Amino acid sequence: MGLNLLEAALVAGFGHGTRPDLAPQASAVAPFGVFGDLRWLSVYHNSWATLGAEVVAMLVVRGALTALSVGWAWPAGRARPSSLRLLRQGLLGTAVAAVLLSPSVALLFGMAAVPVSWLFLAAVPGAFLVALLVHPVAVTGDWWRRPVALRALGWVALSFVVLTFSTAVMGATPLAAWPVVAAVSGVFNAWTWRGLVRAVLDRTSRRVVPVVPAAMVAFVALVVGGTVAGFSQVPTRVAGVGPLTPAEYTGPPVLVVSGYGSTWDGRPVHPIPGNFVEVRFSYRGLGADGRPLPYTGGDTVKTLVQLDRMLLHQVSTLNRLTGRAVDVVAESEGALVAKTALLADPSAPVTTLVVASPLQNPGRVSYPAAGTSGWGVGTAEALRLLSDAFQGVAPVDLSPRNPFLASLDREAPLLAHAMACPMSHVEQFALLPLVDATVTPSAQRLPYPSVVLPAFHGGLVESAAGAKVVAEVLSHRPVTDDALLRLADTALSYAAGAWQVPTLAPDESPGGGAGTTGSGCAAVAARLATALASESRTRSP
Repeated sequence: MGLNLLEAALVAGFGHGTRPDLAPQASAVAPFGVFGDLRWLSVYHNSWATLGAEVVAMLVVRGALTALSVGWAWPAGRARPSSLRLLRQGLLGTAVAAVLLSPSVALLFGMAAVPVSWLFLAAVPGAFLVALLVHPVAVTGDWWRRPVALRALGWVALSFVVLTFSTAVMGATPLAAWPVVAAVSGVFNAWTWRGLVRAVLDRTSRRVVPVVPAAMVAFVALVVGGTVAGFSQVPTRVAGVGPLTPAEYTGPPVLVVSGYGSTWDGRPVHPIPGNFVEVRFSYRGLGADGRPLPYTGGDTVKTLVQLDRMLLHQVSTLNRLTGRAVDVVAESEGALVAKTALLADPSAPVTTLVVASPLQNPGRVSYPAAGTSGWGVGTAEALRLLSDAFQGVAPVDLSPRNPFLASLDREAPLLAHAMACPMSHVEQFALLPLVDATVTPSAQRLPYPSVVLPAFHGGLVESAAGAKVVAEVLSHRPVTDDALLRLADTALSYAAGAWQVPTLAPDESPGGGAGTTGSGCAAVAARLATALASESRTRSP
């Protein structure tokens, strides 16, 4: 209980805007305490030397706390090991957990930079599996030869659920209630430690049954295979209308902007039902005749300001060809590009902006490039290694050398809430996939109409349900939001905060500490406009 209260007090006391979402895990059963420590370290180190010192300190302190917890929870009537043996076991359990949890931590760090729920789905289930595997390492020296204790697995699963619930409650309550939640979760953690230790010790066998070591090997294979399979399912191939002549622009013009890593071969497909002229935004640009060029995933890897300039040019061209204001339907990375472009240039001839799977709260951590210093430099390098390892199957490059990610890092935290900025000259609407509720630390409602759909990140515009909503919005027909899906979205958003990395203090971010409400949105628009003007002077579309 004391550890939980101490962490909550320290986080709240610094007053930099981060909620103490990880406080309930400070005294949690192994390895959830290690998982919390690693996520703090992933964000708050600003050099390799600092990271090394913090890792050593974490191993020693967390190992000692684990040894004390196991010793306190040791069942009465059983011979308790010596303090030295408990400490040795606590250090080993901490080290093993830290190694196996590091890939999940790196993915969650990447999600804080680019809030895509696919990263959450790869990281958190993997971390839960690690917890099911390694919890006996901190308790007993013969963990490697024991069969799995089903009761112990139940304690681990119960702890995961209660820790998630505790964070959800903390996120939904004011500051005055945080100490109460921290204290109650600390009492639960103490009870869980007693149940877990007894369950592990009660499960014995006369034969060597190396279930845990074999499961660890299987887990590594599962992580590799699961990551490959998961990322290979991210929708990236899109289609749009082919070349059009001015005579063919008979309906309301709609510029459709796909996401990061997408490709377009130029073949004509109309995902939005109705009399709309859908023109695909090309990440490669326009040809000499003003038509969008087919593009590959590599063409999507540009800085944000470059993409803003390209989008505004293509909007202007479509407006000139049709003589009508343009509606923009944009997804994922494209949603951020469209929103920032229209913030930078309010005079753009756009009537409606529909964003699907928008990137809310990007740049919550620093993402320094290789060879530089800065907050999170070690974790960014770890994510680069992961990205390189899966580059053959993953449609996205999550390394710090990525120009798009680097540009987000330079502008953080100014862009953190850009998606929520109002625009008086444009009607806005959002399509929110339910699973994307996992990408924000706590529930946040956009200040314009939105609808929650039972879907994963990406591919909403091409789906039947998403295309139907887009058509209704562009036709100015009413859209019905499912109350149960909205409630699930809110609950999931609060609960997911338990398993994210903490937000870097705004004053430590490369972009400074400006806000994004009121005058903050004006500051974002002004900064984007300045960058856009500079880009336009040095390049042509």
